[in-house]
Amino acid sequence: MFLCLYEPVTSDGRLSRGVSGRSVGLTLLVIGLVIGAGLVVSLNYVYDFMTPRTVTTTWVETSFVILTMPGTTNSTVAKAQVKANVTSCQWSGSHEYCEVALTNSGNLVTATMGNCSLTYGGQTNAGYTGPTLASAISPGSPQQLIPGSTRTTYCQASAGGAADAGAQVTGSILLTDGTRAAFSGTAS
Repeated sequence: MFLCLYEPVTSDGRLSRGVSGRSVGLTLLVIGLVIGAGLVVSLNYVYDFMTPRTVTTTWVETSFVILTMPGTTNSTVAKAQVKANVTSCQWSGSHEYCEVALTNSGNLVTATMGNCSLTYGGQTNAGYTGPTLASAISPGSPQQLIPGSTRTTYCQASAGGAADAGAQVTGSILLTDGTRAAFSGTAS
């Protein structure tokens, strides 16, 4: 901002030596207008800054119509689809265990929770899962199943004793998405 002061000039173009009341009045008026305008702009900015705002959020929901041919299915829902295939079930020391290959054919990541169950001889036994037989003795770290991946895990239960050779062994492994991967095998 700059300040322009008014200097009175005589009729022949020379500067007046004295200060007239009129020139002082005009100078003060100009200064007052400049300061006033700046103050109005400043106060308007502060008021605008401090005024509460109402923020409105709009959610847009998009729906899809999927046409399918008879006998086919389509899904737009993201979910894990885990299939469990038993490699073997056997007794080891004081634990019955099953070696299971978990395959995620869905489109969402999931993981094992560390808990499983084995049913044989009419009794269901709670157990633990792990990436190795030794780690399945107590709750271990989850095994991540990304879409398209296959992981080997072990489900091991200590209660109930050994399953008879050739007996049917069923079980399930709890996953982080809340589902269970069920499996079935034969004890050796």
